[in-house]
Amino acid sequence: MTETLSDIELTRLWVEKLVVGEGLCPFAHPVMDKLHIEASTSQDLESITRSFLSLLNEMQLADDKDLPTALFIVTHALSDFDDYLDWLFVCEDLLEQTGLEGDIQLASFHPRYEFEGEDANAMTNYTNRSPFPMIHFIRENHISEALKTVTKPEAIPERNKRHMQRLGKEGLLNLMPELAESAIFVKE
Repeated sequence: MTETLSDIELTRLWVEKLVVGEGLCPFAHPVMDKLHIEASTSQDLESITRSFLSLLNEMQLADDKDLPTALFIVTHALSDFDDYLDWLFVCEDLLEQTGLEGDIQLASFHPRYEFEGEDANAMTNYTNRSPFPMIHFIRENHISEALKTVTKPEAIPERNKRHMQRLGKEGLLNLMPELAESAIFVKE
């Protein structure tokens, strides 16, 4: 019998095996040991948004060496990608209202992530498909520093899309069988 992973453990494993392990984000490895993951189990959007703001405040107050990056996952809401995008726009507005735009950047991930113009089943979407709806908090100064060490950073998205196409669903599940029962593969 296999042990069931917690939501945070599954998210950390996804980052370790896919994001870092497959090189989807060349900036992630150096901060992996300090990655903070926070989960909201609420189904109430107002409560989820308060938790988002709390983590944003925590990022603002913390030394960037102690809290360089964070993931905010929503485990029981926002399963519809369009609802998630609407909420993400609210979060981006809140980031701007707090004056943190330019200091902290938000990156979006979702189990049903779909790039505009892509077929819903295209493997290219899997570069941004995560076990749960999530927002990644990234410090802008870390991005600037990391960009100095990466050749052709503008090519990363296309390279990642090609990599996911080569990997395919079977390869992804071989790499990380824990995703088989996640929202990435299980339709609601």
